Amino acid sequence: MAAQTYLLSGVMIVAGAFTAALSNISPSLQLHRLPFSMQGGNSIGGHVYDPSHRPVAQVRVELLDEVDSVLATTRTDGTGHYVFRSLSAGTFQVRVLTDGTNYASQTERVTITNFSRRTPSGGTAISGAEYVQKDFTLRLREDASTSPTGPAGTVFAQNVPDEARRIYEKAVADLDGGKNEEQGLAGLKKAIDLFPNYYLALERLGNEYARRNQFESARLVLTRAVEINPSGQRSQYLLGVTLYRLKQFSAAIEPLRQSVALAPNSINSHMWLGLALLKDGQLDQAENHLKRAYALGGKRIPEVHMHLAQMYSNSKRYREAADELELFLKEAPDARDAENIKKLIKQLREKAR
Repeated sequence: MAAQTYLLSGVMIVAGAFTAALSNISPSLQLHRLPFSMQGGNSIGGHVYDPSHRPVAQVRVELLDEVDSVLATTRTDGTGHYVFRSLSAGTFQVRVLTDGTNYASQTERVTITNFSRRTPSGGTAISGAEYVQKDFTLRLREDASTSPTGPAGTVFAQNVPDEARRIYEKAVADLDGGKNEEQGLAGLKKAIDLFPNYYLALERLGNEYARRNQFESARLVLTRAVEINPSGQRSQYLLGVTLYRLKQFSAAIEPLRQSVALAPNSINSHMWLGLALLKDGQLDQAENHLKRAYALGGKRIPEVHMHLAQMYSNSKRYREAADELELFLKEAPDARDAENIKKLIKQLREKAR
C-alpha cells in the first residue's frame, strides 16, 4: 500500500508504509503465501462440516505456528475442503474461523514428522512427503440461541448447477495457485454466466476486482452478492471498502455497519466504518469505531492514532491530538516523517496551552 498523507493543523504529514499493520486492514486482500522458511513437501488438509455433516463452503481456515503466528490462510471450496501445501516438518495449529455464523471457531494441533535415515554414501535422507488429514465438524456456540446474527445454525446454501460449481472450483484453484489468474477470472465469469445468482462466485469475483483496484467493477458485483445474501459478512465488508475507495463515503457506511454486526470483533470492519463515518462528519461514532478497532488490534494498527489525531485537531481538541501522535510515534518509531510529526506535536501542545 502506498504511503498515506494526512493534513493536521495545516502541516502535511506522510505516514510510512507500515507493512505489517497496513496488510491487516488492506482492502486489496492479497493472497497469503507461506514464507520460504516453511517450504517443504508436506501438506495438511481436510474438510469442514456442519453438525449434519454437510460440507461448509467459504469458511476461513488459518495455519499457525506454535506461538500463534499466522503462516497462511485459505477458504474451504464448494465441497468444504481446504489444504495447506509446501510445509516443513514441525508442529502447527489449524484454526477454523466462523465469524458471522452461530458456530464456534475451532483450533487443532497437527504435528508432521519426517524421519531421517542414513544413505549408503554416509549422507542423510528425509522420508517421503506426509499428508495429514484434519477434518472439522462445527459446533454451535453456547450463546447461539441469543445471537444477534440470525437463527441458530444459519449457513447460506444454494443449489448450484454441477457445471457452474465445477467451473467455479477450477477458477478458485487457478486463482489460489497464483499462476493462472486470468484463467481463474474468466472461470468465475463463466460460472456466473451459467448461474447468475451464484453467491460464492460473485463474492470471489468482487474480491478479485477490489484486489486489482477495479473498484467500479467490484461495486457492481458485490452489490449483487449482498442482495443475494445479506448475511455475507465478507461481501458486506468488501462492498463497504469498495464504496469508500470510490469516495462514496455515506454509501459505504451501511454495508460496513452490516459487516460489524455480523462480525463484532473484526478489526477491519470497525476500522473502515470509523473512517467512513469520519469522512461523513459523524465524529462521535467514528471515534467509537476507531477506538474499538484499536482495542482489538492494538499495536498492529498504529495508524489509528493518526486518524484520531486528525479528528481531534480538526475539532480543536489539541491536547488529545498531540497525545495520539505521541502514541503513534511510540508504536511506529520508524515513521518516515517522524521529525515533522514531532514538530507538529509541539505546535499542538502550544495551542492546547
